[in-house]
Amino acid sequence: MWRKLIALILLSGALLFSVPAAFAQDKSYSADRFDVDVVVQSDGSLLVTETVVFTFVGEPFTFVFRELPTSKTDGVEILSASVDGRTYPQGTNAGQVEIESGSDIRVTWHLEPTANSTRTFVLEYRMLGVVRQEDGVDLLRYQPLPDEFEYTIDSSTVTVTYPTVANLLETPTVTTGQVQVERSGNVVTFSRQNIESDETMVFDMQFAAGSLISAPPTWQVRQAEQNALAPLWIGAGVFILAVGSLGAWWVYRNHQPKTHKSTAVLYEPPNDLPPAMAGVLNGHGAKPAWSNALATLFDLADRGILSIEEVKDKKWYQGQDFVIVQQKMAPSGLRPHEQGLLDLLFETKKGRETAVKMSKLSGTVTGKQWKKFTEPLEAELKAAGYIDPARKSRRQWIMGSSLIFFILGIIAMIGLPIGLVEQFGAWPVIIGISLFTLFAVWMATGHAFTILTDEAKMMADEWQSFHDYMKDVTRKKAAVGGTNIFNQFLPYAASYGLLHQWAKFFQKEGWTEVPPYFHAASRSGSDHMTAFVAMTGNSASSGGAAAGAGGAAGAAGGGASGAG
Repeated sequence: MWRKLIALILLSGALLFSVPAAFAQDKSYSADRFDVDVVVQSDGSLLVTETVVFTFVGEPFTFVFRELPTSKTDGVEILSASVDGRTYPQGTNAGQVEIESGSDIRVTWHLEPTANSTRTFVLEYRMLGVVRQEDGVDLLRYQPLPDEFEYTIDSSTVTVTYPTVANLLETPTVTTGQVQVERSGNVVTFSRQNIESDETMVFDMQFAAGSLISAPPTWQVRQAEQNALAPLWIGAGVFILAVGSLGAWWVYRNHQPKTHKSTAVLYEPPNDLPPAMAGVLNGHGAKPAWSNALATLFDLADRGILSIEEVKDKKWYQGQDFVIVQQKMAPSGLRPHEQGLLDLLFETKKGRETAVKMSKLSGTVTGKQWKKFTEPLEAELKAAGYIDPARKSRRQWIMGSSLIFFILGIIAMIGLPIGLVEQFGAWPVIIGISLFTLFAVWMATGHAFTILTDEAKMMADEWQSFHDYMKDVTRKKAAVGGTNIFNQFLPYAASYGLLHQWAKFFQKEGWTEVPPYFHAASRSGSDHMTAFVAMTGNSASSGGAAAGAGGAAGAAGGGASGAG
């Protein structure tokens, strides 16, 4: 009975998917041939005729387009566009051709709905100033086929006819594509079959100097003038970068406090400062991060206020998850940032909860509720006399100055090229790159600049020594100093951003004893440690953010082609 029912369901599904397929037909097209006839003029321009025979299959096609780049030319002039021998007038309706000017000239044939048929498209245009003077020769570097097209081409024949007075020095060189080359008199033929999408061809033809053109094209003259000014733009960029960097160095050197830093290695916390506050001091008084909140969480768990439990019954599509549970009411005497963390974890719009999943904490740091933890922690640091208001203002000034460089960089990258590209090319972009680099330099200077008082800075250096020791332990560069070091220093590892590395190191060393506040779903000791390591990875990430060959370069021609 069940076998018959399953067979019936499968048969119904097959019929369901096969019925639409019977009525639908794939939409595709290909080019039977893409031929290009090029006549080189005595002034270095090209008279080009493209003939493309497209075969359309399936749903109706309503347009065909061709894009012609104008780079490395003095301009492109469209002469005519036809379909099946009928010249299309300009317009946007069916039976007309649309020509759009810009850095690329786009030609679009608007068709009556065309399906399951073969049609011939012919485009005639003139490319000005293509032949250039280079290395003592008159050079024609040309890409007759587009470099962006999604269809296949069965065959392509490119015929180049040049003036009989021009002296072709050697057999043309094909720099892109596998092409057959034949030469007869002043005619050179390039041919290729079975061309896949985006496969193009590029060739060079070298003529004796002066046999084709007597002077370089306008674009080449302009490019030479731009390149001649390149050292000035590079020098200006280097000067701006040097002055700005020296300014950042001077600010840092003259305003960063100079305190004596001890070289002694500390194997124990230097004082009884709460882990979250120690972590903030270690960051030179930076904004509290999720790692500092985790440090407080594990510290409260150590004191029996919280527990962490692995979720036992989870759906097959859900990943490993853990629940933070408040075991008892918060006792009196908690520090403000500790109470703030409890409020952050358990206060909701519906009221106060007693448990929260770690997977639900991803928006906590970036949300408005985050200040429940950060504001009291910053207030405690300030009340303890660890924050120097003048140095805090100076750091804000440095960070604000970096934003000025960022804004100027955007203006330089967008505004300068638009206004000066014709005269200077892309070289003005160097100014923008220098300004963006200064933004990074000043931002880094601001982050490195401490807002701590001298006393707090000395304390932070001691905590940094302890941090270095813990980091060396995780890298096996320092010995484990005690039997209970794993649990004892876990909150500090969290505050320093070393939580997962800390747990992973002890797991590899064979450690199986997890903190008493952690409850794994399994019963095995080794499985407990595996679950605990997974929890450290989950918790560290729960805080979100706060925690192919183209055408040859320099060739005229190319572009794009397609239909739809």
